[in-house]
Amino acid sequence: MISAVGIVGGMGSYATVDFFKRIVDAFPAAKEWNRPRILIDNYCTMPSRVRAILYGERRSELVDDLSSSVKNMLHAGAERIIFACNTSHVFIPEVISCVPECDGKIIHIIEALAQELRKIPSWGGVFLLASEGTIDTGIYGNIFGNYGIAVTSPGPAHYEELRYFIEAVKQNNIDDEAVRRFHDFVLSIDEESIILGCTELPIIYRECVKSGLTFGAKKIYDPLQSAINILVKI
Repeated sequence: MISAVGIVGGMGSYATVDFFKRIVDAFPAAKEWNRPRILIDNYCTMPSRVRAILYGERRSELVDDLSSSVKNMLHAGAERIIFACNTSHVFIPEVISCVPECDGKIIHIIEALAQELRKIPSWGGVFLLASEGTIDTGIYGNIFGNYGIAVTSPGPAHYEELRYFIEAVKQNNIDDEAVRRFHDFVLSIDEESIILGCTELPIIYRECVKSGLTFGAKKIYDPLQSAINILVKI
């Protein structure tokens, strides 16, 4: 079993809390010491990942902050590190350049999901729900394309609605309206297979399920779960 896991979090904080619980749940144990150590840097003061992508705003500062967090994780003994934010994965190559010793220790959640989905027979394409920063960079399409998986995503006309869902979770304000709107939005998508490509979205999705809302034949995929699946096999 892996001895220590590092989470670069705070992007946002509620998604980090949720991910922490999911990792704990993935390692059921009669005694606490039978679980791995989990190191969390809830680095909520980092510059905006989306604004760094869209406008180049404080990009070098963001990379420095991500690199600093990774260094701290490594020095504390983390064997694997996970960025609890899809959009932050755009900056991983720059982080590796700053912290070469982390190469091979970061579990790339987008890559992890692509590797899982390629094993599904007769696989087709997927529809990506994510922040506009993640969508605009094309990171999912680039990575999934290496596995022969086509990725489509909402256009700019839907970015405001996606921001609404993401901010509802970030602000811990998932009310009945947010749940209903998210459910209706997902059902309006023609594609059957949908990726929750922002770490806030699995939280609002589970609130829909808790409320008794169903998604019919939709297949919902969460890259964070793919990262957890890797952790439990180490």
